[in-house]
Amino acid sequence: MAKIILAFFLLGYSLCSWSAPEKGVPTENNEFGFSKVKEHIIKIKTLEPAQYLSNIDSFRKSIDRFVRYKRRVCNGEFSSLVLENGETVKGQKERLTEEEKMICFRELKSIQEEFIKNMFEARVKFLDHLHQKQVLDLKKAKEELLKSLDKTFRRVLLKTKRRHKRKRVTPL
Repeated sequence: MAKIILAFFLLGYSLCSWSAPEKGVPTENNEFGFSKVKEHIIKIKTLEPAQYLSNIDSFRKSIDRFVRYKRRVCNGEFSSLVLENGETVKGQKERLTEEEKMICFRELKSIQEEFIKNMFEARVKFLDHLHQKQVLDLKKAKEELLKSLDKTFRRVLLKTKRRHKRKRVTPL
């Protein structure tokens, strides 16, 4: 019985480790995925100003990782794996043709341009939001100062009126 359980355990473990992607090889669900980066770029444009500071850093890091990865792909730094009849795996270092490199770098440039434009729009929205908040705070401070000043002068005027009343009431 113990041998059967051990056999199933080893079989399950080997299947899990066999089906796991190799470290460093990007998968479709990886942060290097084009669709995920495109989604981040769109989210930046629609980002609420109140959430700008909390989210922008993670978006920037994710997109920066993608750009570095894509630059390496465009430079042909990765080797491709060719499966032949399911038997052998051969690593072939194939450089991209000049035309493929140009297309790759154009894609990279368009992604970076869209990222910069959306970052600019999000930053402008954030700064407008921040400016409006500061203007409101300044107006509140002005109102409080005017109220305080008015209150102080009322007290001073009341004190002087009381003094004048006392002086008039003095008997002859």
